[in-house]
Amino acid sequence: MKKLIILCLGLLLSISYAIPSAHAKDDISGSPFEEDMRALIEADIMEGFNDGTFRPENNVTRAQFTTFVVRALDLQLSEESVGEIASSEDNQYSDVSPERWYYPYVVAASEEGVIDGYPDGTFQPEGKIERQDMAMIMMNAAELKGVVSSKDSTYQFEDRNKIGSYAVEAVKRLTSLEVINGKKIDGKLYFAPKDNTTRGETAAVINRLLTVLDPPEEDHPYSVASISEEKDPVIHGRYDTYDKAVQNASGEQVVLKGNNIVWINNGKGVSNAFTNLYNTKNFSTAPTYMTSGVELKLLDIGEDWAQVRLNDTEGYVRLSKVNLVPDHMEKDRSHYYVDNGDLYHRIYNPITESAAVYQYGKAPSFLKSDRKYYSENGHTFFNNNGNKAGEAYQYFNQMPLYTETSYTGDQLDEFIQSEQPNSPLVGTGDDFKKAEQQHGTNALYLLAHAIHESNWGKSKIAQDKNNLFGIGANDGNPYEDAWEYESFEEGILAAAEQFIVPGYFENTWKSYGAHLGNKSTGMNVKYASDVYWGQKIAGHMYRADEYLSDQYGSTPELGQYDLAKTLKSNTNVRASATATASNKLYSLDRTGSNVQILDTIETDSEGTWYEVAPKNINVYQDQNDEWVVDVIDLGKAHVYSHGDSYYGTNMDKLSIAK
Repeated sequence: MKKLIILCLGLLLSISYAIPSAHAKDDISGSPFEEDMRALIEADIMEGFNDGTFRPENNVTRAQFTTFVVRALDLQLSEESVGEIASSEDNQYSDVSPERWYYPYVVAASEEGVIDGYPDGTFQPEGKIERQDMAMIMMNAAELKGVVSSKDSTYQFEDRNKIGSYAVEAVKRLTSLEVINGKKIDGKLYFAPKDNTTRGETAAVINRLLTVLDPPEEDHPYSVASISEEKDPVIHGRYDTYDKAVQNASGEQVVLKGNNIVWINNGKGVSNAFTNLYNTKNFSTAPTYMTSGVELKLLDIGEDWAQVRLNDTEGYVRLSKVNLVPDHMEKDRSHYYVDNGDLYHRIYNPITESAAVYQYGKAPSFLKSDRKYYSENGHTFFNNNGNKAGEAYQYFNQMPLYTETSYTGDQLDEFIQSEQPNSPLVGTGDDFKKAEQQHGTNALYLLAHAIHESNWGKSKIAQDKNNLFGIGANDGNPYEDAWEYESFEEGILAAAEQFIVPGYFENTWKSYGAHLGNKSTGMNVKYASDVYWGQKIAGHMYRADEYLSDQYGSTPELGQYDLAKTLKSNTNVRASATATASNKLYSLDRTGSNVQILDTIETDSEGTWYEVAPKNINVYQDQNDEWVVDVIDLGKAHVYSHGDSYYGTNMDKLSIAK
């Protein structure tokens, strides 16, 4: 889905410490935090009150402080992530509901590891922020952005023994970064760890951190350093240009600009915010995007860009949007493993140093139990030594989603009942089959999609608005903006007809093939910022197929048909196995679009063709510009594959894990 945009960091950094030349006198005038507050107000990070005041001495609540930090650091989550978190019992705070104004900010900050709730499951949004807790949050924010700091720095606060043990390192690091200065009382310097944080103090620490992230130009802004987990950085030299610093760095040494790593010799990139992946260094066109915490293959680094690979797509990201992690500083990495014949994916987030696991599908035969395997794209696997173990695609991740499932509505309900007996989705099986029959969306897929987006129909948006797909839940108020339907049935049919089919099954700017895929092909390219969204939904489909085929003694749908992908753009699908001017049915515009093979046809003069499952869909807009999707019968459909000297090779059959 579209990203949940909260604020543009580039704009913030460019004006965060630009102080307006003149202001009418207000309650900020003369405050020791006037410059900082005006900077944040100008950047739309901090707002005033309805009476025109800004109240620098007022204490801030946890919800307010969280909001300021999220706005300042460009933290954001996609709509589907917000909806998924809202419905998760493990991640939802009991006192933070989706309809509250601060909900998306709390969700974003919590997911990025910037702020935590309390052991009793609450967030206490109206509670005040103590200064030592403020220090912890600001240090988490600095680490999120990859700031290098000294943990052994000294501080001279008179009350340093009163700082909670959990906050001591954060206070030390922020002091060394000059983000925290302390309070002078009777000529002595105090930290006052138990004091509540005011709006003025909040503005000061946030504005100072922004200065650390984007430091003012100096004579020698770049330094070559050695860094490690246990020791403070060792500076080997300072340079006036980026190129000179890079030329003088060797081995495991890094280049710093201020406290930020801007070059490494070997390592990986990790997105530290919602990040666009651009085609060029000019950052003009972005074919896809990702949320934060995503590991990226690092190909090259420039002064303001990094060339990376995400799945099979190479492109450029702004250097400010990624943390550079040298190989010797890597703590963990994502991997795949086999358990009882099934393939699981453990996703590691280097930002939060946390991991999550989901079931992807059937394990390829060449993968062994009790071993870790690594893959950038989910189908090409390497072992610990970096040697290729093999290649195999997951059927449900690659199958065309306009094909029909053999499972009935009652059987889909039975699967829901088996996994989530109390799910509100029990009884909707016929609704998903109706969407398949009327609008051409595979019912097994659409159910799996709804399960993933709505947490089995338990999310507040699903419960209150019968919206299982988070449609319309954009911008900063996902709950209020989400579209509302009279019933689950209406919401399911509308999602298929108004959103999924016209946007992702047809040849539109959002369509990269009518399969789930990843960030290179399929719906996942433009639908979700979660890099593994398509793989997670495929996992639900796999479990349903495995359960139902076992229950009814039927052949699993997994691998019933071969699949192939297009190697060229604008591949024509024809009514017969020959190329004529009159038998074109439709085209597959994108390279990497998949087809389901029903039969192989060897012709005498035009090479090998595949009979494929047709896309029996007719899409148009009515007089009110509303999408209309009808199921039609195209009859037989064929695509040319290979063997003709003029046309060359057009299709590549996929190796499927079975």
